Amino acid sequence: MAQLEQNQVDSIYDLLLDHGLSYESLQLDLLDHICCMVEQKMDNGLEFDESLSLSTQEFGLSQLSEIQEATFHLLTLKLNKMKKVVGIIAILTAACVMLGITFKIGHYLGAGVLLFTGFILAAFFVFPSMMFFDLKNNSTNLQKAATVSGYVAGILLSLATLTKFMHWPGFSYLYYGGLAVLLLLFMPLYTFRSYKTQENKIFALAKSMLIIAGVMVIWFSYRMVDFMIIEMAAK
Repeated sequence: MAQLEQNQVDSIYDLLLDHGLSYESLQLDLLDHICCMVEQKMDNGLEFDESLSLSTQEFGLSQLSEIQEATFHLLTLKLNKMKKVVGIIAILTAACVMLGITFKIGHYLGAGVLLFTGFILAAFFVFPSMMFFDLKNNSTNLQKAATVSGYVAGILLSLATLTKFMHWPGFSYLYYGGLAVLLLLFMPLYTFRSYKTQENKIFALAKSMLIIAGVMVIWFSYRMVDFMIIEMAAK
């Protein structure tokens, strides 16, 4: 069977680009398909140029833009459906957490199940899914690093909160690990990105300061809970 040389493959790839094909995944699929067509014709004794010409005529390169638009449309529909499913599950997750906390405060049955379900869904489905969608919209490595570090911090802190409510071991590792990722990775990346891209630098810094303030409030809340537990045990 005929085997195309690298320069021949490159020429086919350049041909696809010249016809306006910009979607990378579609580029690779069509490149492989056309290369196979060319190799089959070369097996029948035709030269590369003639095989390529016949293959492109059969394939119809003039329709590449239409194929690409149709592909984008289908992918967008699929992505929107996925986002809708994730959104519904995220709402249910938040509802589980809020109900779980309410039940926990009121000492009602089912608090543990609700909290476990909510935080596990958040840590292992909702946050990873949202990170996937956000990464598709990120165009730079800085944005991707900020996105990943932010969601990793959220996952760790979610699991830390679950262990706190359920009185499981490992809270300190998850909590301080999440704080470390949040403060040492996410916040510098987020602040730098916001400061670099936004015209209003003061507003960008203000958002970062508010996030840090929120983290401090959460930390203080955890400490207050610990103090309350110690006082109740002492009585």
